[in-house]
Amino acid sequence: MFQAMQVMKVKEAPAVICGAGRNRKNSRGGKAHLYGWDARTASGSGPDELRLTNTGSQRLLEALKGAPGRSWFGPVNCAAAGEPAARFFAVVHNLADCATAMVYCDESKAGPAELVVVIPAERRAQLRAEFAFEFVAFASFLGCIGAGADLSIHDWISGAIAETDPSDALVLSISTGLWTIDRDHMLSRCVEKIAVAMVQWMREE
Repeated sequence: MFQAMQVMKVKEAPAVICGAGRNRKNSRGGKAHLYGWDARTASGSGPDELRLTNTGSQRLLEALKGAPGRSWFGPVNCAAAGEPAARFFAVVHNLADCATAMVYCDESKAGPAELVVVIPAERRAQLRAEFAFEFVAFASFLGCIGAGADLSIHDWISGAIAETDPSDALVLSISTGLWTIDRDHMLSRCVEKIAVAMVQWMREE
């Protein structure tokens, strides 16, 4: 018999994502707050408010909704004015209390450039008690964080959860440093696009 999973009781709650310059604006049914951790500098940023009405995520949302199960993988193209488009590859999983995404640079075999977790308000009550610990362990297992950063990232995640309104979605993101720093803005656009689609996907279930 499996023992029932403990539920984390949260008064308030935050989120995680990397990079500045996110679109800011809320949508019906609350906001989404993004917090990010940069493994290169071992520092966190956020919260930034994410615009959930971003129409650039619509095609990806339709792909997620059309997935035969609770997982999806495929290419994600992102572009900025005056620059060539960048091609990423994402692996997305819709779990009981959150959704996760691993974002790779095109078809790189070197490991993910970004780890993203989305916790919609509708699933906040089901958030596992050891969420912060398990997310850090997963990132460490993949080699996405620097040595000795585990506790700092754990505390950063816990702080984000504690300060964010539970009626809002929370997005946490860890930038691993595999994407060149001069192209960080493009990775940031891709992460935002994926996060918006994930929030909407989970809300529409």
